[in-house]
Amino acid sequence: MSQRHADRKDRPNTDRPDTLASRAAALALLSGVVRDGQAVDSRFGAVTATLDARDRAFVRHLVATTLRRLGQIDAVIKAFVSRTPPPPVMDVLRLGAAQILFLETAPHAAVDTAVGLVKRIRQPRLSGLVNAVLRKVAAQGPAMIADHYAARINTPKWLWDGWVKAYGEKTAARIAEAHLAEPPLDVTVKESSSRETLATQLEATVLPTGTLRRTTGGAVQDLPGFTDGAWWVQDVAAALPAQVLLQSLDGPEDRMVADLCAAPGGKTLQLSAAGCAVTAVDISDDRLTLVRDNLARMQLNAEVIAADILQWTPDDAFDAVLLDAPCSATGTLRRHPDLGHLKTRKDIDRFPALQRDLLERAVMFLKPGGVLVYSVCSLEPAEGSGVVSAVAENANLTIVPIDGKALGGDPSWQSDTGALRTLPCDLNAHGGMDGFYIACLRKAL
Repeated sequence: MSQRHADRKDRPNTDRPDTLASRAAALALLSGVVRDGQAVDSRFGAVTATLDARDRAFVRHLVATTLRRLGQIDAVIKAFVSRTPPPPVMDVLRLGAAQILFLETAPHAAVDTAVGLVKRIRQPRLSGLVNAVLRKVAAQGPAMIADHYAARINTPKWLWDGWVKAYGEKTAARIAEAHLAEPPLDVTVKESSSRETLATQLEATVLPTGTLRRTTGGAVQDLPGFTDGAWWVQDVAAALPAQVLLQSLDGPEDRMVADLCAAPGGKTLQLSAAGCAVTAVDISDDRLTLVRDNLARMQLNAEVIAADILQWTPDDAFDAVLLDAPCSATGTLRRHPDLGHLKTRKDIDRFPALQRDLLERAVMFLKPGGVLVYSVCSLEPAEGSGVVSAVAENANLTIVPIDGKALGGDPSWQSDTGALRTLPCDLNAHGGMDGFYIACLRKAL
C-alpha cells in the first residue's frame, strides 16, 4: 500500500455523530510523540478506545504517514506562516497537510476538519490561519514536495549521518526511501505444508525465505487462518534469527532451546513449531502475556518465565540459545516511524554495554559445543558486529558462517564475517524488510 493510496478500510467513517473523533485521536498521538516523547503503541489503545475499527485504522495510518513525511510537511507549512503557530495548532496543520499531500483526502474535507479540530482544542482565534494555510498547502504543496529530496528531508539528521558513515550515502538514501512506504503484512505459517494454501487464502505472495506477504488491507484477526492458529504476524527479517538457529541444529526435535528477551514471541512460536523444547524468558511479565496468548492460539508449548536474564539461572544448560537483544530498533522504522522522533544518538550509545552483558550471560546458559544466535533489529554496527567482536574471543565463541542462500536470502545479506545483515531496502521489489543483524556463534567444547 503506498502512502498516497490508503486502503478504503483505512478511511474514516464519516457517518459517526462526531466526525472529529478520529482526528482528535490522531492529534493526541502525534503530539504525544513530538511533544511528550511517548510512543504511539504505548497510547494507541487508550486514545482510540471509543472508535470503531475503520476509524482506528485511519488514525494509525494518518499518524504514521505524518511522522514518515514530517520533514516535507513542516517545510511546506513553514513556507506559508510568518512564525510557528502554538504547538497544538502546528500539529493540527501537520495532520491536515498529511491528508492533503499524501493521503489524497479531498482538500475541503481536510481543511474543514482541521478548522473544527482547532476549535475543539479551544484555539478558535487561529481557525482563520489554519484555513488559509491549508488552502495554500492544497494549491501549492504538491509542486513543492515534488522538488524535495524526500529520503533526506524526512530523516532526522542524527540517523542520516550514522547511516552514511556505516553504509555510504547511496545506501543511506535507499534505507531512508524504504522508510517512506507503508509496510506490507508479513506472516509466518505454523505448518510449512499449508504455506501455498494459506498464500491463496490470504491473497499473499510467498517470499524466498518462506514468509507470506500480504499487501492488501483488512483487520488481522478477521483474516483466514488467524483464529485457527495457522499463522502469526512476523516481519520477514524477524523470522530469520530462529531460522538460523534451526539451520545450525542437527535436528531440532526435543532440543533444549532458550529464547531470551522473548517477547512478543514470534521466535518462540517458530522454535516450538519446529519441535524444540523451548524456554521463553523476558523481563516483562506484561509483554509475556502476548507470548502466552499466541502459544495458546497456535496450540504450541513453551515454558514461559518472567525474569531478568542477568539475574536468572536455568536449572540445566541448553543445546542452543537465541538472544534477540534489546536495542535501538532503528531497523524497524518502516513499521514504527515514531522511533526516529523519540530517540537520539545518546539513546543508541547506551545499548552496546547492556548487549555485551546479556551476550556474556547467555553464553553461560549453553552446553559446551552449543549454538548461540545473537540478533538485533538495529542498523547500528555498534549494536551488531561491535558487540559480537567484543565478546566472542573472551567467551570462547567461534563465529559460524550463516548459509544465507539456504534460508532463501540474498547473497548481499552476508557479511565478511559470516553474519547476516539485512537492510530496509532489501527485498525492495517485494516491499522491503526490517533491518537486522544476526550472528551464529558456537561455544567451545
